[in-house]
Amino acid sequence: MKSIFLICILIFLNIKVYAENIALNVCSDENEQFPFIIINKGVISGIEFDILKTAIKNLRGRLNINLKFEIMPWSRCIQMVQKGEMDAAMNASYNDERALFLDYPPNSGPLEVKSCSSEYKIACSGYIVITLKTNKFEYDGKPLELPRPVRVSRGYSVVPELQKIFHDEDLEISKSDLINVKKLIRDKEGSLVAYIAFKSELNRNKDILKKIKIHSKSYVMKSYYIPFSKKSVFTNEQKLIFWNEIKKTTTNKKIMDKINSNY
Repeated sequence: MKSIFLICILIFLNIKVYAENIALNVCSDENEQFPFIIINKGVISGIEFDILKTAIKNLRGRLNINLKFEIMPWSRCIQMVQKGEMDAAMNASYNDERALFLDYPPNSGPLEVKSCSSEYKIACSGYIVITLKTNKFEYDGKPLELPRPVRVSRGYSVVPELQKIFHDEDLEISKSDLINVKKLIRDKEGSLVAYIAFKSELNRNKDILKKIKIHSKSYVMKSYYIPFSKKSVFTNEQKLIFWNEIKKTTTNKKIMDKINSNY
């Protein structure tokens, strides 16, 4: 009888271990976002990627995650997460439109007390305003005063907001910030709302940098997360376990000092 009891326990434990092994398919923007996401000859690194890897490593034994990470155009990433073809998107801010198909960590979006206050964020980041250096315009936080046309990349969380502010003829939506800044220089008019990490790419392109002005006041700063598709195989409990481990990682000064020192 004891032997049968022990066998039953072992079978239960094996099932439990098997049940806690799960594949996590995450996508992110193919455009480098230094120092958050760095892409060098197909090798991915960066602060956010290291946070993700550290959290997954520390979850071993509780939730054994096999990570598959893909980079692609941001709009495609969001579409694939919406369809459930990817489990999660890395570095996505909250907006009401996305919340229809994405599950965000607790206290995000309208529940967040103030900008970038969420402990579940993977980064505090946002969008910058860029105009031509010859333009005397200074951005002071009033979007309606942005020189037109206003350019922005497809898939960015600020797109729905800008679409409410500007008519179609005053808003140009393109594939990337680089394409948009080249249009700005070519057309000699307008402005650009770009992701803040684009500054790093501009610093490496002196020909473009000398022709543009990056305004000191940001368009917006907010929390960025790793939200899950509502169609993901991850249960609500598993999502919360994962987000809590992200929080434990990003709020641990020793861990974050080590990660940040690499960049």
